[in-house]
Amino acid sequence: MKIEFEAHMKFKDGDKVRVKPHICWPEGAVGTVSIQPDFVKEVIGKEASMDSTQRTVKGKVKIITSMWVDFDEPANDCSDDGPYIGGEVQIEYLIKI
Repeated sequence: MKIEFEAHMKFKDGDKVRVKPHICWPEGAVGTVSIQPDFVKEVIGKEASMDSTQRTVKGKVKIITSMWVDFDEPANDCSDDGPYIGGEVQIEYLIKI
């Protein structure tokens, strides 16, 4: 079932992407779509973890689909807690390269 699900996704594991600068990742980034690392799953718990390369949640005004991206170079998000080696990025801000 997971293979069938992944076939319908816009991005798949291993795709090279560019993150367009936006409010969450103001500097943008370049990286690779991947499965969320185990250490991240352990820190954030089951509610926010991803079992595939993407996660879809119901937002206040729309459905939000995000992908996990491993960055080529550490990137800063809007929190100033970074830089991060990877992060969750909404698919509307990803461009396949």
